[in-house]
Order: sequence, then structure tokens, then C-alpha cells
Amino acid sequence: MQRELERLFLNAGYRMLRGRREELRIYYRYYQEGFHAVIAADQTGGYEMTPEQQRYEEEWVMGNFYHPQGILPDFPDGFPVYHVEALTLLVGGAQEQVRALCASCKNVWAYQPGLHRVLIYENQPGEFYGLRRMLEEMQPTEKRKKISLPYTTTGIIAVNVLVYLLMELLGSTYDVSFVVRAGGMYPALVAEGHQWWRLITAGFIHFGAAHLVNNMVILYGIGERLERSVGALRMLLIYFVSLLGGSICSCAMMLMTGDYAVSAGASGAVYGVIGGFLWLLILHKGHLEGITARRLVFSIALMIYFGFSSSGVDNWAHIGGLISGFLITAILYHRKRQKD
Repeated sequence: MQRELERLFLNAGYRMLRGRREELRIYYRYYQEGFHAVIAADQTGGYEMTPEQQRYEEEWVMGNFYHPQGILPDFPDGFPVYHVEALTLLVGGAQEQVRALCASCKNVWAYQPGLHRVLIYENQPGEFYGLRRMLEEMQPTEKRKKISLPYTTTGIIAVNVLVYLLMELLGSTYDVSFVVRAGGMYPALVAEGHQWWRLITAGFIHFGAAHLVNNMVILYGIGERLERSVGALRMLLIYFVSLLGGSICSCAMMLMTGDYAVSAGASGAVYGVIGGFLWLLILHKGHLEGITARRLVFSIALMIYFGFSSSGVDNWAHIGGLISGFLITAILYHRKRQKD
């Protein structure tokens, strides 16, 4: 567990000092004219920090960091430190011992490594400069290795590429009549000919290499992040529900307006994957996997705007897929939270 925490803090720009016990590590990060310091106490091996020890360690940290001459390694001599904030992080330990310590001391959190959860009791700070999000997003090494390859996302991309190559061998993906024969979606064939299967098959057919590459690049960029959070099976379900939702919305709008066109491409499903990731961002307070909710919403708005301002774009498939992906992900994925 200490190695996992060390990797997490160092990647976030912290430095590390060893505490006066083997179970203690001090992670610190300089900001403006002061420090953020985290006293990490590993209680998974039987060590139990007492309230007296916690206060003693906090005073020791304050004494080392709040110093006008700067006695820390690599700290510029004579550079004054005016402000230090310290948080104690209890890793593991008996529930009653942790609760009692948090009740009697300030600025103390508990982290349950087995459940991958941060416990913040009453009267404790709800956040510490992004640390809570960092801990909640941390995954054990074994889990990261297990899902390092996004099998579903990679498999979907492979199928789309194989379909494209096969169609190019048999004809031309720029030939609209050939696309229809191969399974493209045309509203009259769906509604009057009852060829409902076209709502799915159209999502694996693309008009040319550029159309294919654009969709697959976006799919991998967002899809592998979504799959890492929700798992391979949920990812598969989200993709196909989004694909179907986008096709149904597109077909319904063409039937309503009478403006028929041949529709094909994975963009409805891709927008659904984007919608699914938007739901994850909402659950994770607007930040996950290096992407913020504000940036993603802006990108979605920009893509929809360009879609409606351009010709030959199936905008209703995009909107239908986006909504479908958001809703199905909200149904399938619920992140467990601990009350502050």
C-alpha cells in the first residue's frame, strides 16, 4: 500500500520524507509561500496511531516546514515559509480506532484500501487541494493491469475497420446504392420494409476512410477511459444502446420531415460514449481521467454546432446517441460515495 500511495503522490508533484516510524510517510508540496503536507500512517500492518501521536507528528511536521531558513532537502536557504497546512491520512486500521481518532483530532481522514474509499467524518475538511479525488480514483496495481487493455473498445474498432476493408474489396464505400445493399439505414426500408436490422448494421458502415478514422479516433480517446471506469460488459451495452438510440432518432426524424437520406456510420454510438463519460464526470465532481466536465460540454456543443452548420451530417443520430449513452450509463453505473 505504501508503494501505491508513494506513486500517487509523486505523480501529483509531491515530495516525500520518511517519518520517525516505518509506518509513517510525509508527502509535501510547495505552493506560493507555504506547504501542503500529508502525514500518511499505514495501519494495515497492525500499527494504530493514537491521538497523542497524531498531534505529536503534526507538530513535528509544522516545526520542520514552518521555518524561515528552510531546512528541508532542496529547499532554498533563507526562503521564508509563512503558511503550512497538514492533513493526517490513516490508511487501514480498525473502524472504532479510526472513528475515535477522527473524533478527537482535527484534519484527519481515513482511507480504506480494500474498498477503495475515503472516509471523512463530521467536522473534518471535505477536501484537501484535490487529494480526495486523487485517492478515490486510485486503483490497485493488480486492477490496473487487469483492465489495462480496453478489450471492448478495441474490439469494436477492429470490427468497424474489418467491415470497411471488406466493403472496399467488394465495392466502394462512396457508392450510396452499395452502402444500402450492405446494410445502410434508409427510413423507407426500415419503416415500410420492416428491415429493422439496418438500425444496427448501419453503425458499422462508413462513407470512406476519413469518415471511419474520425469516428474511431474519438471512440478510442473517450471509449478506453469510459471502459476503464465502467468495465468491458457495461461498455459494450452502452455502445449498442447508443448506436440503436441514435439510429432510431435519425430514422424517426426523417420519417417525420419526409427528408429521406441514406445514413451510416458509428457517430451515433460514439456520441453515446461521450454522453456516458459526461455522466461519469458529473459523479466525479467534474474531473476524471484528465478531462473536465466544462471542457467536455464545450466540445459537445462545438461538435453539434458544426454538425448543424454543415451539410451531409446526421445530427439527429448524434443527439439521439448522446442522450441514449448518457441515460444508459446513469442506469448502469452508480459510484459509491461517502458522506462528508
